[in-house]
Amino acid sequence: MDGTTTVSTQIGVALQGGGAHGAFTWGVLDRLLEEPQLRISALSGASAGAMNACVAATGLVDGGPEGARVALRSFWRAINREAKRLAPYISLIDETPNWSSATTAWMNLFQLGHVSVAPHPSNGRPAQVLLEGVVREHVDLKALRKAGAPRLFISATQVRTGQARIFTNDDLSIEAIMASACLPMAFPAVSIDDEEYWDGGYSANPPLVPLVQETSHDDVVLVTVNPLQREKVPESPAKIPDRLSEMAFNQTLVKDMRAIALLKTELDANPPVCGVPFIEAISKLRIHEIQNEDAMRTFDSKSKIFPSWELLSDLHELGHQTASHWLTRNGTSIGKTSTALLQERYL
Repeated sequence: MDGTTTVSTQIGVALQGGGAHGAFTWGVLDRLLEEPQLRISALSGASAGAMNACVAATGLVDGGPEGARVALRSFWRAINREAKRLAPYISLIDETPNWSSATTAWMNLFQLGHVSVAPHPSNGRPAQVLLEGVVREHVDLKALRKAGAPRLFISATQVRTGQARIFTNDDLSIEAIMASACLPMAFPAVSIDDEEYWDGGYSANPPLVPLVQETSHDDVVLVTVNPLQREKVPESPAKIPDRLSEMAFNQTLVKDMRAIALLKTELDANPPVCGVPFIEAISKLRIHEIQNEDAMRTFDSKSKIFPSWELLSDLHELGHQTASHWLTRNGTSIGKTSTALLQERYL
């Protein structure tokens, strides 16, 4: 990082979900964890962002930043391993030099009706069981309840009300993490306390308000995966649902960021005197965003469900490089001022 920041500057990170594209976030975290002058002490997340958050937090408790880096790599390796057990054709993709061509071929096969799979949540139960096994292997709930563990805010969407439930270290469970990543048409709903839950991306993707309100972090780094904008309007029945899903998963983020941007603009002009904790937290908040929307647009949305190692590795490298470039440009601003382009991206 060019220049220096305050030694051991504490940051909170908010991680958006995105299926296998969450490997981009893995790369970003990997680079942030390499930075000795930064300390990740709070994480929020939805879906794949929730899994990245919980695995990274477990690694931080057990082995510091290097432990978190090792844990994240192991987690994504295991995702690929279990995906190949469930869908052997992913092994073929891994053996193909140009993974994108192979993946596109498989997608086209499904879209043209050569392979017929009726979408139904029960069909996804085997994949859900394998994914749960990977989560249990990499998340230590006892460690996450220890004093000094990073604060966690994990979202899931209550099916009955449509409202977000935010799980923290005290009430976090494997079931809560699985609920956060429960796509309705892919997996059966997850039951917690006699309530059914779906993917947290529908209601808080990622949870920003509790991360700001319930921690003392003045610097929050948002890591976004899903493009806010697309250059072309989808016209085929195969592409339209992908964009609708992308828009739905971005909606809560845009709403929260817009509210934060408007409130910060008002507070910058009229500093708060009311003593309301949340207002004071927003007033002091320095918000940053690490994203590479141009590059992420080049990845087919359907590749989110094809976690070939080639795809995961490419996304990890992209995330690592994006975070490195971001640190070079903005590293010295951490602890001093916001760097997120709130007006350009969210207003």
